[in-house]
Formats: sequence, C-alpha cells, structure tokens
Amino acid sequence: MFLAARWCGALVALWALFLGVAMADKREPRMGIFTKPGARVDLGLLFSDSTGATASLKDLTVPGRPFILVPIFYRCPRLCGMTLSGVVELVNHLPLTLGNEYSVVMYSFNPDDTTGDAADKRLKTVSRLDTPPVSAQAVRFLTAKTEVISAMNDALGFRVRFADKELEHSSAIFIVRPDGAVARYFGGVEFTPAKVAATLREATPRD
Repeated sequence: MFLAARWCGALVALWALFLGVAMADKREPRMGIFTKPGARVDLGLLFSDSTGATASLKDLTVPGRPFILVPIFYRCPRLCGMTLSGVVELVNHLPLTLGNEYSVVMYSFNPDDTTGDAADKRLKTVSRLDTPPVSAQAVRFLTAKTEVISAMNDALGFRVRFADKELEHSSAIFIVRPDGAVARYFGGVEFTPAKVAATLREATPRD
C-alpha cells in the first residue's frame, strides 16, 4: 500500500508538472505579437543602414517625428514580401508627407541578412512608391547584430522562432513616437491609411 501511495503521488506530481508546463506555454506563447501597454524601443540601439553606415536608431529617423517600424527579414520567401507590399500601398495612400511628417524604418530580425540584402530590398521598394523619398531618413532598411535584434524584438513583444529550419513569425507595423514609445501596432499585411494617419498625427509632438 505504501508503494502504491508513492506511485500515485509520483503520477500526481508528473501530471501537475505537465499542467504547469502547458499553462506556461499558454501564458508565454513562443511566436506572435505580444506588445504591452507602455512598450518603448531603445533609440540608442545601433543599426547599419543600406549603405553600411552604423548609427543609432534615433539618428536614422526624422528628428521630432514619429516613424513606422516594420520588422521583416529581407530573404523571407513569403510573408515579408506581403508585408512590404502592404507598407508600400499604405505609404502611397497616406495623407501625410513621407520624410517630413513621418518616416518608415524596416529592420531585419534575421542576423544573417546583409547590407547588400538591405540595399537591394530598399531599391526595389522605393521604386514602387508614388513619390520618391525626400531624404535617406525617409525610408530606412536596417540590419543589426543578434543582441540588438533581440532587444528590439523584446521591446516590441515581437516573437519569432526557428522551426524546421525556417524562421516563423507574424506580420505587423508599429507606430513609434519620437521618444521611442510605441503608440500602437497594426497586425496583418494590409493597413488602413486613415487609421495609421490618425495614429501618426496623435504621435506627433505639439509645437
């Protein structure tokens, strides 16, 4: 009877451990978008732009203006291309001036992406815009080291994972205030210009 009781106790303990892991998985999903209220990105993080120059995120955006932050990776075979198409369509219909009232910043969350990948993707994307960017700060395609990417992803609550030798991820754009605070994010690959414009205006400091 004593052995049976110990065996039952062990089974209960194992079952409790299983439930605990399952519940933890539900609380902390491994892949998706989990942006929390008050999220803020570190504008001091160092990225390399499509020319190979390295600078802080703050110096890579239009001073005093919000920016649209887009996590992608440049050699993504599927979803990121759809995200980029959605961003192009959005920019072409926003009633705001790109480079003056806001900027667009793409950063690769794949540390294997190179400056050449960023330059190629920037050239192809800019060619699809109805109005050419007024400056280099208007549209950025960035790469970074693993620790910088991790810090940015963590700040946004943007979780990716490797599975079956592929990088699994979601799609979203983030509206970031000039001080680094995340004003709002929009999930998916199609974005409503009126809603994004309203958020950008709200995120613009009052002079």
